[in-house]
Amino acid sequence: MVYRAFGRADAATTGRRLREATRQAGVRLLVGLDMALAEAVQADGLHLPERAAGQAQAIHAARPDWLLTAAWHGGPVECAGLDALVLSPVFSAGGASAARPALGVEGFRDRAEAAGPPVYALGGIRAGDVGALAGSGACGLAAVSAIQAAFQAFA
Repeated sequence: MVYRAFGRADAATTGRRLREATRQAGVRLLVGLDMALAEAVQADGLHLPERAAGQAQAIHAARPDWLLTAAWHGGPVECAGLDALVLSPVFSAGGASAARPALGVEGFRDRAEAAGPPVYALGGIRAGDVGALAGSGACGLAAVSAIQAAFQAFA
């Protein structure tokens, strides 16, 4: 799970609650870019925006025990020190990826094959799309809207 706090006033409180829940579920918790917050909530690592992927090697040197991932949109990216990339948008998506053209399964496959670290698929993925990603080189799937919808169903 990636927690992107974006400077929220309650970031540490929410982060600690997420840490407790993820520990109970046996799920790793990564914090988006904020190293101090990740340390404060005892996260398992960091998820970096694409523009910060070049920092991974230095972060890895400081925290070799952390899992490090980075967002990727298919162009050149610095992979040194990264454990995985999250490539988006595979399909038409909303949110931050809405303005980017969808890569499609073939575009995803081409980039995943050329990448060094394992690559997760993100962006517009719905239940009916999962089968199309079989054999694409995705090491897993990532989601935002689907997870938000699942949590809203419990609210």
